Amino acid sequence: MAREQDGDMKIFVSSVSSQGDDLPQGDDLDALAALTEEQRSNGNLTQAKRLGRELAAMSSSSPELAALAESFRIPLNPERERHLQVLTVFCGQTVLSDVLRPSLLADAAITSMNNYLINHTKEFWDSISDGRAFTQYLLVLRSQATREEQAGLIGEVFARVCGQEDNPDLRALGASVFITAGDYILAKWVSREG
Repeated sequence: MAREQDGDMKIFVSSVSSQGDDLPQGDDLDALAALTEEQRSNGNLTQAKRLGRELAAMSSSSPELAALAESFRIPLNPERERHLQVLTVFCGQTVLSDVLRPSLLADAAITSMNNYLINHTKEFWDSISDGRAFTQYLLVLRSQATREEQAGLIGEVFARVCGQEDNPDLRALGASVFITAGDYILAKWVSREG
């Protein structure tokens, strides 16, 4: 992942993607082509792309997000709603990278998600593509914390980017989005097999 120095702070500038450690190494293009064809023929590649598009649609305009915010007694103004959508995109990309194997499926799903956002919600995409919020969320994931601890830290970052870092309801909402996204994506991916 590319890094730039900004004073004493390291800034992550590339998007979330899988590590590719399960892909053929080196210049073994034949093995990669065979793996890609296998994933295409068994339908996993199509299903990964579909899941990416579905997550993009949810993150950019989902009534479920508004309902979740309301369950935490948080009114959504346009800025706060955008922050919630950014967190949802980040969580979606992160969980896709963690859940989908081989990693070429995660890469395909994330690319499909990003393309949907670019093509259907260009203004929203432009507002998140600078990566400032993503950088703060990525720093949390670099920690050695458990998933539950990471959720709490993600919630703290979410409240901070909303400009109310001491708001316990915003912290709880951010943590809930992180956990819910993981559970939702895992369930969707596993259900395709049944």
